[in-house]
Amino acid sequence: MTNTIVTKFGGSSVTCLEDLERVKEIIQDDKRRRVIVVSAPGSRFKGDKRVTDLLIELANTGNKEIIDKIIERYGFYPGNNDERKRFLMENLNLSLPSEAREAVIKSFGEHVAARELSKYLNAEYVDPKELFLVNQDFKNARILPESAEITKRRLNQNKVYVIPGFYGYTKDGLIATFSRQGSNLTASNIAASLDALIYENYTDEKGVFAADPEIVENPKRLDEITFNEMRDLSYIGGFNILHPQTLIPLERKRIPVHIRSTKDYPEKGTYITYDRISDPNQPIAGIGYKDGFCSFDIEKFGLNDELGILKRVLEVLEHHKVSLEFPVSAIDDLSLIVRQSDLKDSIKINKIMNELYLTLGEGSQVNFKDNLASIAIAGKGLKDAFGIENEILSVLINEGIYTKFISIGEQRRCFIYGVLAKDGPRAVRLLYEKFVK
Repeated sequence: MTNTIVTKFGGSSVTCLEDLERVKEIIQDDKRRRVIVVSAPGSRFKGDKRVTDLLIELANTGNKEIIDKIIERYGFYPGNNDERKRFLMENLNLSLPSEAREAVIKSFGEHVAARELSKYLNAEYVDPKELFLVNQDFKNARILPESAEITKRRLNQNKVYVIPGFYGYTKDGLIATFSRQGSNLTASNIAASLDALIYENYTDEKGVFAADPEIVENPKRLDEITFNEMRDLSYIGGFNILHPQTLIPLERKRIPVHIRSTKDYPEKGTYITYDRISDPNQPIAGIGYKDGFCSFDIEKFGLNDELGILKRVLEVLEHHKVSLEFPVSAIDDLSLIVRQSDLKDSIKINKIMNELYLTLGEGSQVNFKDNLASIAIAGKGLKDAFGIENEILSVLINEGIYTKFISIGEQRRCFIYGVLAKDGPRAVRLLYEKFVK
């Protein structure tokens, strides 16, 4: 492990000159902070659009009136806005396939933010093409394994580097962007490549909370949480500080993560660690929540005796490009929980149902249930909390909340309860009051 701290600043941390002054103060406060990853400027106030969203709109519509709105967002930086505008126009006029062209336009936000921040800090700007290669998925790129050695060789001097997040280059030299919150992926992969001492993530949040603040009023902040706990909660939703895949390379290298607020520095936020000491009286670390789920419910007498049945029904989902979130099963019945956003319309739903019926054969039943929500209850102490799953269920039953499915893994680190979406927020508040507050 090296003595380097990799520090990532989210879009909310670089919206004005005052933000830049805070960023500079933070970096200068610890000489180990020598690798800085930055996002494009985020929202300044409620209803304000992020620069990346403006760039996506520009790429999709070609509406050149948006250009001035984008360029204005960098007006507080020293330098020439006319040059930035010319650069954006050049990107807009590139002759490329549509997805590749959109990726180039989207990358403008991080590229300019990092360029200008490097000048402000008197640091060295490093283009992602010098650090890593990505596959040719222009909207959801993945960093290729050979990038680790490239990164290690490039960032091997004792100086401050500033790197744009969110995008990389394919082997053909084309820009490809990561999915939403992709700057986290840039920073976490760099931290893993360098065997960093710690990965810091600065945002407008004061840390990780035990429940979604939009559902639970003033939830408590967690001082520590494990990689597994954070992964379980962020996968379902409501814990969206980090891209869901951010933790994967960090967990493998056991590099701790520190979630902090830029505006409240030096206040401590939340540490995400490989392990922690848990409170036996507080087995639940947090409650995650996400609506927008649905299920295909399969039933057939003798289903459990059919060899390869799960493989066959999953091939139906794969054929229609629908990801399985998790299966829930009993004797001769199986529920496939998926996201409604993958289905789009009733035509696709009915095609899947018909294919499932044909796959299962005569005597089978296939039903569809929509407007579901998932509640994820996570905590390393759950495995030793005998009977707590029944206590959780009792709270829901006593309040008349229908439970569509329950999924508890063999490791008992996360319990997932499926409820009707209309009951979801109320269920989260009830469980928080009972088990977490």
